[in-house]
Amino acid sequence: MEIENSQDFFESEPPKTDFWLLFKVSTYERLQQMQKGLLYMNSLDYFSNLKNEESLALRVDELEEVYGILRAGPNEKGFSTLSLKQGNGEELDLGSEVILTAKFPRPKNTVLFCMGALADGQDGVIPGEIDDQIIFDKQFLEFGSHILLINNSTEFSKRINAALAQETSAFGSKFFHGGYGMVDYKDLENYSGPIGLYTKDSKYSWQMEFRISFGVEDSCLNSDGAFEFNIGDLTDISQIIPVQALIDEPMRVKRRTFVKVGDTYEQISG
Repeated sequence: MEIENSQDFFESEPPKTDFWLLFKVSTYERLQQMQKGLLYMNSLDYFSNLKNEESLALRVDELEEVYGILRAGPNEKGFSTLSLKQGNGEELDLGSEVILTAKFPRPKNTVLFCMGALADGQDGVIPGEIDDQIIFDKQFLEFGSHILLINNSTEFSKRINAALAQETSAFGSKFFHGGYGMVDYKDLENYSGPIGLYTKDSKYSWQMEFRISFGVEDSCLNSDGAFEFNIGDLTDISQIIPVQALIDEPMRVKRRTFVKVGDTYEQISG
């Protein structure tokens, strides 16, 4: 059988990869571990089935295992119908209110490391930016008391790639795109289409999430189903400060405009 009207269903959009700064909010102890090089990566299965976890409402996402949703009925393009075509060529209309959900094929082997990132939105402004200041949402305090700031994202990426090259049980997939990127936030209440790894409901948009993702075989997972990924010491490219310090004294944004003159760039404003 095949589902009609689904030719673009398995083509999720690649994530945005341009950003200004990476950060991670957690307890001071966990951030110290990260600064020493340990990225504790949980699976899609973990995030979809969180139980007895602090800040549960902020962390659990029932759609994490879901690759995409197809809905029959009215939409912005008109009206969609879903039908099953059987081997004998006959079609079975599934009705005007049917919802079909497709899940990732290996949710317990798809691991994520979730951070935050400051990046321009479609309007050219960083989420949380007001009067050239970045206002951090107080809900971040429910993730932990401190924030680790990565001040050299290029070097951070190099260390991840070097460590990943040594992991013989790690694997890639078209589902991961390039393996990292910004989360795009959409209203998913009546959404129909692919979701992928880099789309979440708009109610989480304050988190400004950035994700690193790839697959690992069962042999790499610890007893809790997580992957302990060691990328080497990060002390030279990071710092840890209290979250409250950024809430009390927001980061300032200073934008500059450059024009290319010959082989160089000259600043014209900012």
